[in-house]
Amino acid sequence: MDKLRAIKILVFIFTFLLIFGTLCAFGMIYRRLQAPLPTEDITLNQPLGSYISDYKISDDNIFILLKGGKQSDRIIIINRSTDGKIAEIKIN
Repeated sequence: MDKLRAIKILVFIFTFLLIFGTLCAFGMIYRRLQAPLPTEDITLNQPLGSYISDYKISDDNIFILLKGGKQSDRIIIINRSTDGKIAEIKIN
């Protein structure tokens, strides 16, 4: 009789732990899905009066055509994975 009672208690404890663990896992997944995605600003460091005329996203790079700012037209290439400027190409 004592063995049967011990088994019932163990089943109750394991059932509680299973339900509690499942609810905790769902709660953590829900919180991660609701968290806003991090956004970072990229500074182009261009002179005053410059503006983005056109851009193109290709694979992991962003190509930005800049005009104005008392400079010749130029293309800036930015790598999206590192958020770093790869190159600046001046167009005459």
